[in-house]
Amino acid sequence: MLRNVFTSDPLVSTDPSMLIDRHLPEYDVTTIRHRVVDADPETTYEAMLTADLLDTGPIVRALGALRNVPMVIASRIRGGSGAPPPERMRFADVPRTDEWTLLDEAPGEEFVFGAVGKFWRPAIEWRRIDPEEFSAFDEPGYAKLAIGLSVRPYGEGRTLLSYEARTATTDDRARRNFRRYWRVIGPFAGYLMSRALERIAADAEARTSRQSTEPSIEPEKRGRVNGTDRRVVATVALLVAGVYHFGIRSWHRRWGATEEETRGPLPGDDLLPDATDQVTHAIEIDAPARAVWQWLVQIGQGRGGFYSYDWLERAVGADIHNADRIVPEFQNLEVGDVVRLAPEDYPVSSPESAPKIARLDPERALVLRPPGDSPAWTWAFVLEPVDEDTTRLLARTRSNPNRSSIGSRSKHPILGEAVDYLFWEPAHFVMEQKMLGGIKRRAERVERTGASSTV
Repeated sequence: MLRNVFTSDPLVSTDPSMLIDRHLPEYDVTTIRHRVVDADPETTYEAMLTADLLDTGPIVRALGALRNVPMVIASRIRGGSGAPPPERMRFADVPRTDEWTLLDEAPGEEFVFGAVGKFWRPAIEWRRIDPEEFSAFDEPGYAKLAIGLSVRPYGEGRTLLSYEARTATTDDRARRNFRRYWRVIGPFAGYLMSRALERIAADAEARTSRQSTEPSIEPEKRGRVNGTDRRVVATVALLVAGVYHFGIRSWHRRWGATEEETRGPLPGDDLLPDATDQVTHAIEIDAPARAVWQWLVQIGQGRGGFYSYDWLERAVGADIHNADRIVPEFQNLEVGDVVRLAPEDYPVSSPESAPKIARLDPERALVLRPPGDSPAWTWAFVLEPVDEDTTRLLARTRSNPNRSSIGSRSKHPILGEAVDYLFWEPAHFVMEQKMLGGIKRRAERVERTGASSTV
């Protein structure tokens, strides 16, 4: 059985008789797994603490290795080899780790441990907290995770084994970060919890079988055989999703940009101060800012295009044609002018297809945003001179899906976020990377050849 709850108001609570309620009675998200074990509570509790969680099959080992990839890479960059992987992983060993803290225990009944950190970061930023400080900890920017395992009698010679993970965030920003992280990690966490309970149940039942003449592990073996094909499919799906989320996605969302450029403010950020998402791309161009600006200022459908895959844009009816010259009549833009992304008669046109110039600082910044009182996104292009002959071109999109330029929100927000995550994010990267490269190639060609770029 699985129960998975996420609420924006951390006011969820349960039976106060559980030890976990002493340390995290209010939380944002909880995931619960139960399993009935054919063993008595005492045997099950001992197996719960001592079962090797690494011995849960190749999927769990692969997911664990994948989650550690960013930390291993960071260690190598710093010149270290990183700590060797543990030979085993048991709940009984939790108090001896640097990250986790044993919060409470009722021997033979319940075991509770927890951690504080920024779990959404590729290399988790842990915060060591003493057990007595855990409940009251509220430093902004963090999440508190408490895990409780318990055993209860469930008829003669049987036990109800329960595993609950609760997470509470300390402020709104941390809650947004964790919410995005949990949408991807949540299914993996549920699977890992299920596999952990299977391992514990198998150990407990094996111990019981050694004390009797009737084996109790055969149903478990049959279940593993019957589920082999599904687990192979799950392995592939989970690994592909994990590689994309932790590797490819984090790379393409900051392609070409330095850490300072990714995190630093840019012109136009203030136009959407409550943005919940931000993507920054950058490229270095061997041309002065004035030369780059001539190409940037004439972007738009019916103007100079977007210097990307215009054949693809035309294939979907957007009628984009990229210019290979500076067009004098396209050089004059003013705040409030429309820069169309598609023709006015485009079949799926919307107000967001015709963003306006919200900020214009010649040879420095051009910022677009949709019309309306509450635009959901901004798209900024910023020129940062490196020297007289070199310019950094930065492109930043900021968005808040809870806002709408047309006065309404999606009726299916989860579906919309899934489409953004799986389609629009990578599509935007592919097109914008080509766009920045197209501007670079055109500006450098003119500087290199000295030829006139206008007709």
